[in-house]
Amino acid sequence: MPVRAPARGVTGMLAAGAVVGGYRIDGALGTGGMSVVYRATDLASDRAVALKVLTSSHGDDPEVRARFAREGRLLAALRHDHIVEVFASGATDDAMFLAMALVEGPTLRELIADGGLDPGRAVAILGQVAAALDAAHATGLVHRDITPGNVLIGPGEHAYLCDFGLSRAPGEVTLTATGQFLGTIAYVAPEQIQSEAATASGDRYALAAVLYECLTGEVPFPRPTAAATLYAQVTAPPPRVSAARPDLPAALDVVIARGLAKDPARRWPCAADLIEAARAALRSRP
Repeated sequence: MPVRAPARGVTGMLAAGAVVGGYRIDGALGTGGMSVVYRATDLASDRAVALKVLTSSHGDDPEVRARFAREGRLLAALRHDHIVEVFASGATDDAMFLAMALVEGPTLRELIADGGLDPGRAVAILGQVAAALDAAHATGLVHRDITPGNVLIGPGEHAYLCDFGLSRAPGEVTLTATGQFLGTIAYVAPEQIQSEAATASGDRYALAAVLYECLTGEVPFPRPTAAATLYAQVTAPPPRVSAARPDLPAALDVVIARGLAKDPARRWPCAADLIEAARAALRSRP
């Protein structure tokens, strides 16, 4: 069937009503570094989906296109109850896209910003994320961008891990140019800052950073500049939860310290262990 060329506005956003690969754009849901996610309708099934479309500014970059296409392949092969399902991927003359399950709900970042995330609720949500992360790691897949913005909260507090655009499969040659840094700096592991390979341990470091943020409302190493943040992550000791939240037990300090250890070998062996230790620490609270 013929594909109508997408209509882009002056900002590069697709206009409502534009059709991409058989999906009608209904409105924008969010933007990222390389893509925009839209609410869209599958014209063949009349199903609402989340349509992730590569932005026009990156559409001519072969490396970005390869990374975007790889995300679709990886997610199509990785089925898990807490990972956003990909229905289809494709490309037209004007756009590359991924059609995904539409999660009706906020991101974990929005919950943190709203100030309504108590410790028990945080651990319940992150336990689901940990299960998804361990499943990805079991296949040899490293996410490389675990952040509150990449956790979607659906009905019934069902959490989904999303945005595997920076992931790397086992044995895969990097798509990143030498010296270029990928990831969100507030959550990146020290060894990655020092140009070592991204590993599952780095993902668990990022999950510990997200846990700390859920418990305290701020990232572990808040600094005024990106350079200062990166330096602190390499050199500064892990922050104490009990210093920021005296109402929480000091046992959480031990959990976070191990999760944010500078040496990857000293961190929790799996994501589920990290969250279960946090749950046990909370039970010790008077």
